Amino acid sequence: MALIDRVKERTGSDLSDTELQAMIDAILAEISARFGTAGEITVDVGDLTEPTSRDNRTLRLSRPIDAGETITITEIDPHNTGDASAETVLAADDYRVLHGGYTIQRLIGGTNGREYWAPLTRVTYTPADIDSAARDEAAIRLMALDLSSRGLLKSEKAGDYSFTLADPKAERENILSALTARSGTVLA
Repeated sequence: MALIDRVKERTGSDLSDTELQAMIDAILAEISARFGTAGEITVDVGDLTEPTSRDNRTLRLSRPIDAGETITITEIDPHNTGDASAETVLAADDYRVLHGGYTIQRLIGGTNGREYWAPLTRVTYTPADIDSAARDEAAIRLMALDLSSRGLLKSEKAGDYSFTLADPKAERENILSALTARSGTVLA
């Protein structure tokens, strides 16, 4: 089921599809800006200005690798030629994924065995941090919050009348924090 249909079903909104889709797009853009894009990404790892980067036996990624998805690692050495012959696509036995997908260790016994990483390494992978189902669920919950017709009234009680006002910003942050807890991402 499409995300817009799920939003309509769970919120009962009577807004036009165009308006709902614009709201969904804005929420998904906010999630991507905060947690990174969903799906396969490519990162270049290595400090070209640091001569000791040639001595790296491990590389550290900011988002963990989903080991169940395709991983393509290309070493570029020398890094400054722009020549395709300087690129070596590694075989699965050339590296090991460690520390929950955050670290890649270079192995010497593989097809392209080498003790150290090249000064520039391109890693294409799917991050394991936040899956699309969790993003969609957060988007639906944020849409429900945005479409809520309760105003600022969170709850009320009739006997000995009392009421509690909602803080939409805090509720929004709670929904996004649930993604943070799920991903293990630490925001500074």
